[in-house]
Amino acid sequence: MYLEKRIIIFVGAFGSGKTEIALNYVQVLAAQQEKVAIADLDIVSPYFRSRDVIKKLTAQGIEVIAPPGELAQADLPIIVPRIQGAFDDHELKVVVDVGGDDIGATALGRFSEQLSLLPHELLLVVNTYRPFTKDVHGIKKMLATIEKATHLNVTGLVANSNLGSETTPEVVKNGLDIIRTAAEELSVPVVGVGVRKDLVSAVGDLKVPLFPITITLLPPWYTNPIITRDRRAVMAAQATLADHADHLEKQ
Repeated sequence: MYLEKRIIIFVGAFGSGKTEIALNYVQVLAAQQEKVAIADLDIVSPYFRSRDVIKKLTAQGIEVIAPPGELAQADLPIIVPRIQGAFDDHELKVVVDVGGDDIGATALGRFSEQLSLLPHELLLVVNTYRPFTKDVHGIKKMLATIEKATHLNVTGLVANSNLGSETTPEVVKNGLDIIRTAAEELSVPVVGVGVRKDLVSAVGDLKVPLFPITITLLPPWYTNPIITRDRRAVMAAQATLADHADHLEKQ
């Protein structure tokens, strides 16, 4: 998956895998000797953020645009002024990791006027194994919500259906079928499929560009049982809210 536009923005719901996609994509650009930066606009999730791997990225010559020092770990809606300058730097390729759902996407909205005049892609990363994007209806609703929050148009979908370490080729393929249908109804392309590197050969040719993923961020609940408990509670609440919303819409 290689995108020609200079500014590539990844958005998506919590659990979509957008941060891993963004991190892997910016490292691919750096390996091609591109002058690149990654802008961390994730003001929502305290668990998966690009700023958490700053040392690894800067060692590859990647500029990381994120709150400095102690502010890097603050769960606050901090927007670094450097982002605007990076967007205007025509020699710099910029990858943007935007926070989940409409709340995080609102942070991007303040740059909508500037971005509308610049070559960019706004890509919705979709994991069909997350409650709010489990079907075509949910994907379409998520896209509309993000477009409203950002004041920008989503230009494509990135299929990233997974169940973490339990992902199988069937999980990837079944998710892609749903995402393809949504893309057709939305009249936007599926620009790529995120696939863990060890599954690429087993997945085979999906007729969509594959994007091999190396897991960069280690979830904190691997080692912290309190966070595990809290995260599971959040995921259960999300699933309940999604089911309740579907029920209300059908009434």
